[in-house]
Amino acid sequence: MESLLSGRRVELVDLGTVTQYVEGLHSLLMESTLAERKSFIKSFIKEVRVTDSEVVLNYTIPMPPGELSQERLGVPPIVHYGGR
Repeated sequence: MESLLSGRRVELVDLGTVTQYVEGLHSLLMESTLAERKSFIKSFIKEVRVTDSEVVLNYTIPMPPGELSQERLGVPPIVHYGGR
């Protein structure tokens, strides 16, 4: 058990990487619709507990896999032919 636990390592993220993620999340939230924002936030908020004087959030930090990349593809034309 000790050997399994000793093999775990924590990777520290540099400030530049965190800044990139924050900027990406900020632009995503600013450009999204309200429904998209709610869906995104629900994807990482696990629990919200409200007591008399405080609110406790349990969440995971959304981190993009690997390198940040963006791909834009055109929507193919769709032709509807008559009939009901």
